[in-house]
Amino acid sequence: MDLSIIIVNYNTVNLLCQCLTSIYSSPCRYNFEVIVIDNASSDSSCEMVKKDFPQVKLIENKKNIGFARANNQGFGTSQGKYILLLNPDTVILKNALEKLLEFMETHTEAGAVGAKLLYPDGTVQLSCRRFYTPLAILMRRTFLGKMFPNSISLKDHLMSDWDHNEIREVDWMLAACLIVPRHVLDKVGCLDEQYTMYFEDVDICYRIKKAGYKVYYYPEAMVTHYHQRESAQRFSKKTIWHIQSAIRFFNKFGWRS
Repeated sequence: MDLSIIIVNYNTVNLLCQCLTSIYSSPCRYNFEVIVIDNASSDSSCEMVKKDFPQVKLIENKKNIGFARANNQGFGTSQGKYILLLNPDTVILKNALEKLLEFMETHTEAGAVGAKLLYPDGTVQLSCRRFYTPLAILMRRTFLGKMFPNSISLKDHLMSDWDHNEIREVDWMLAACLIVPRHVLDKVGCLDEQYTMYFEDVDICYRIKKAGYKVYYYPEAMVTHYHQRESAQRFSKKTIWHIQSAIRFFNKFGWRS
């Protein structure tokens, strides 16, 4: 098996259906499997998968065990040489899967590669980042970001100073569409399940880079992402989770990381 696509789902039946349809419609000469881990959805997600996509390996959890633990479930049952973390709110465009695999096959130094993410209107989503600083956290997750939208710290973190049309080595990528070789996961470990929510992608990219591999942004592979920054739209429980995860990350790797 060349590729295992792992999708963690929770009550997103329509988006999940759209995502799976795009996967099986995308030209790809490599062998792949799709694993959907459902975190106890109360909608008809599982019924839809069984009815419309019987070729999908479906894991039905009896409770919501979180993003990291559910992905790790998928790792444990996967067979692919490469693992693709994919959000259910994505749509694979053209031959993005094939392009990602071709890139991985020709770049053995790559420990992780992320696709170019687009909003539904076709505009670029800033999906590759520099590692957080405490100031960048404050700018992203508090009212300070709205007070100082042109903050150098914020622009540096978001890498908003270029057009995102070229291949570039980066610090980390959003895990909405992130491919990692199995041997790299075997070396650095799976996602850290101690995060309540958020920062799992920052954490694993940091470990991948510490192990001597490179993390790449690859714009030739394009994916639409129906992204909603729930923790940033208003102060809520998810905002608190994001800040808690940031504190865990800095405590784990050092505040100078």
